Amino acid sequence: MTILSILLNNIPLMQIQHYANQSSRFISAYSQGISGSMAAWENQNWRYHGLPPWMSKKAKAAYAQNLR
Repeated sequence: MTILSILLNNIPLMQIQHYANQSSRFISAYSQGISGSMAAWENQNWRYHGLPPWMSKKAKAAYAQNLR
């Protein structure tokens, strides 16, 4: 085993998932033209309350389009 694989195996899965989810929210915000500080504010305020309204509307529209 390499040192990298040993180190990665010591990171809890929940921590990796948390980082991935947070990164996903920032990437989504940036792709919609939201600034870094605004994305951080959105991420902080909505992380325990489900999707932010702008993301929820986009998800509902995509879901409705897939039903057609």
